Amino acid sequence: MLIVAFFPVPQVVAPDWTVMTLDNTRRPLQGITVREEWQQYSLEDSSHEEDRLSDNRGEAHFPRRTQWASFAGRFLGCARQVASTGAHASCGPHSYLVAFGNGVDTMDWEDIGQEDGTTAPWQRSTLVLKH
Repeated sequence: MLIVAFFPVPQVVAPDWTVMTLDNTRRPLQGITVREEWQQYSLEDSSHEEDRLSDNRGEAHFPRRTQWASFAGRFLGCARQVASTGAHASCGPHSYLVAFGNGVDTMDWEDIGQEDGTTAPWQRSTLVLKH
C-alpha cells in the first residue's frame, strides 16, 4: 500500500476544452481572446495560462492539461498549503477561462458559472457574451 501511495499517476488539471463565444443574439464572435488558466494547487506555487483567439465559428480550443504526481505528494502538498495559508488554502486542480477583446471582458458573460473547468477528460462550454 505504501508503494502505491508514492507511485506517480496522471491527473487532469484542465480538460480538453472547446469554447464557443456567442453574442447575446447567439451569433459567433470572431477574434475574442479566450484565456485558459490552470494550476494544481497541491503541487505548484504559480498558475499557467494560454491565450487563443476565437475563429470564424466563434470557437477556441485548449488541449487537456495533465500532471503526474503520487497520492502522497498531492496529500503532502495540500497539507503544506493549509499550513502556510490557513483558511485561504487551495488544494487540487483548478482551471478557468476569461474572455476579452473587441469590447468584451469577463464581466460581460451572460452566465459567469461557465468559466470554471472540470477534471473530466473533456469539456465544452458556450460563453454568451453581452457584446
